[in-house]
Amino acid sequence: MGVGGTNAPSSTQDWITGHVLEDAGGPHKHQSAVTCLQFNKNFVITSSDDGTVKLWDLRTGEFIRNLVTLESGGSGGVVWRIRASNTKLVCAVGSRNGTEETKLLVLDFDVDMK
Repeated sequence: MGVGGTNAPSSTQDWITGHVLEDAGGPHKHQSAVTCLQFNKNFVITSSDDGTVKLWDLRTGEFIRNLVTLESGGSGGVVWRIRASNTKLVCAVGSRNGTEETKLLVLDFDVDMK
């Protein structure tokens, strides 16, 4: 379970014991408010006001990779909402100041599990 404030997930806890498995406050954390979170049996996917979509391992809490990084992220570009299946990701993106065109991004992704 992801727990945290604007830079969530700041930690990942075991659903049963409540013990912290991973503190995701390191170099891969979001730099602004998390706008959406979705998870399945393997992954947590988070989007943010910083213009990124990040993929995390649900079991360990480890950062896997950025799925989206908007060029205008940090200067107004925002990933508002996400919806994901096991292999596809749909992102609603835009900006508050006109730096990013409002659009839907549809991506195919595949991640090798350890």
